[in-house]
Amino acid sequence: MLLGVVGVLLLVGGFPLAGVPAVYGSWLMLTTGVLAIVLSLWGGWRIAAGQRAQFVFGLICTFFAGAGLVVLWQYGCRAVEYAALGGAMWFGALGMACTAVVGALFTGIFGFFVMRLMQRQLWLAGAHWCLALVGIGAYADHVGEVTAIAQLPANGRVTIREVMTADGEKERLPFTLRADSFSTTYYGDDSYTLYEWGHGQWVPVGNPVVEVDCLRYGDELWALEDLQLMDGMPQPCLVLPGEPVRLLMRDSRAVRDYSAALHIETDYRGRSEQRDEVVRVNYPLECKGWLIYLNSYTPMGRSTLVSLQLRRAPGRLPALVGMVGLILCTACWCWWRREAATPALLPGKEMAA
Repeated sequence: MLLGVVGVLLLVGGFPLAGVPAVYGSWLMLTTGVLAIVLSLWGGWRIAAGQRAQFVFGLICTFFAGAGLVVLWQYGCRAVEYAALGGAMWFGALGMACTAVVGALFTGIFGFFVMRLMQRQLWLAGAHWCLALVGIGAYADHVGEVTAIAQLPANGRVTIREVMTADGEKERLPFTLRADSFSTTYYGDDSYTLYEWGHGQWVPVGNPVVEVDCLRYGDELWALEDLQLMDGMPQPCLVLPGEPVRLLMRDSRAVRDYSAALHIETDYRGRSEQRDEVVRVNYPLECKGWLIYLNSYTPMGRSTLVSLQLRRAPGRLPALVGMVGLILCTACWCWWRREAATPALLPGKEMAA
């Protein structure tokens, strides 16, 4: 019943037509959330009655078996990348492969304990605890989450160390951030249009043909490198002298993807550390507990203004672990092997051999 109340409140806040997002931070939502966490912990403890030590140890082994899979995947992929480079990188590939083997050993050893310890009933108890972990992560984010927007020109000259949060307060970052460059990919091939100034506006008169590194229109020929970004113009263009004045400009195309090259300076165990990373849409970077998202961009003359969202979410890790654990425990509860039932003896009767 309590989970039903939470579901109704989630629907009230997120309904597309008349939703009230403020309900997510209301006392009713927080109270029901805390009660759901407490009842989930209590329910899992009750379900595991008589096998609680086995239950706790089985969950710990499940965690280490899953961590071993992550290590195997991450370091195994890195070993393949280093091996493909060849040369001296073979030593790096060997080190990554050894770490991947350690992850495989973790999965095998702790997976064996999981197979021996866990039962269908204990997986159900684990699902309750994982649900509580999701709630704890969500509450930690509600209390301690910090979100800020930073706008940087992608020219490699502007560095930030502080950001303004959504509450209007300054937050000092544990690193410095700089945008060095910006790149965009489009759908289709480049095309160009030749405009002529007449009657107070630019009128298209034709489409030049691309020939290697030049543009041809009739007997006229222009080099592609002569087209440059100008203030107030959305695409690279070239003004052609004469009467009437003509303008050669690249046509706008639908954006396929865009990314920004970031330079991050921080410290690791007292030593300075520099990182050059590429952030893409829906692929954030992580540094010192902060997530860096690429939101949007704005053409700004010969440069580009990049909009970044910086987010510190202390509850992100427990919430993600709880979500993955909830999926795993529910699946195992449904499909785990059933224990053999012990037949009950009737009073005064003996079981036939």
